[in-house]
Amino acid sequence: MNYEIAIPSYKRAETIKKKTLKVLESYNIDPKRVTIFVADEEELEAYTKSLAGTLYQNIVLGVPTIGAQRNFIERYYPEGTRLMMFDDDVDEVQVKISEQKLGRVEDLEKEIIFRGFEECQKVGAKTFGIYAASNAYFMKDRVYTKLCLIVASMFGQIVEHSDDLVRVMNHGEDSEYSIKQYIRNGCVVRLDHYTVKSNYYKEGGGLQAIRTKEYMYNSMKKISEMFPQYCTLYIRKSTGIAELRLRDSTKKEEQSESASLDSFF
Repeated sequence: MNYEIAIPSYKRAETIKKKTLKVLESYNIDPKRVTIFVADEEELEAYTKSLAGTLYQNIVLGVPTIGAQRNFIERYYPEGTRLMMFDDDVDEVQVKISEQKLGRVEDLEKEIIFRGFEECQKVGAKTFGIYAASNAYFMKDRVYTKLCLIVASMFGQIVEHSDDLVRVMNHGEDSEYSIKQYIRNGCVVRLDHYTVKSNYYKEGGGLQAIRTKEYMYNSMKKISEMFPQYCTLYIRKSTGIAELRLRDSTKKEEQSESASLDSFF
């Protein structure tokens, strides 16, 4: 199966080398599949210097902000391309072993990449993802195809150059994208027994440069106003952070999904 890997990255020239690229290397993923997208000339210089001497030399000058960068990436590849997007701070790709235990995925291509695109083909979806939280207790051995969060840390898509899918937001852009994919294609795919280990809000660089509780609240509020039939804004009491519950209220049997990362707070 042909596919490409895109990694948007910002101010993490060393992190990406120690984390996501190291993970991909551990699975013997062909480096020629991997393209790193940076925001500006300064970042291009930093990443070129950091990755000199490695096998990862495909570095592309994209655009600032993560939402716009993901839009840029999707237009960079031809329509129909099977594309995997990874965050730059992935520590490990994990599978549920028991109610209390996660283990390392043995074959990233076979278990997740190939499987994900095959599941998309079965139901007509154009995107698939994994469970958002690295928490075995809440994960299930199932393929979920109703409205749900396709978390940005690692997901696959069959590239479409559609204005319907253009991201407006930065924080919460994966929730926005999940809803837009669901509206456009009628379903999404999520492999609920797989996840990734990542620091998310704790890693320097990336969106952390601008992310505050107020910024997160305003972002999630805007998404909830954009898609009132598909999500509800709420404040998690334990963190004070604004989050979204995704649900399709146009269906007779309303399905609800909390777009949160409970185990990371």
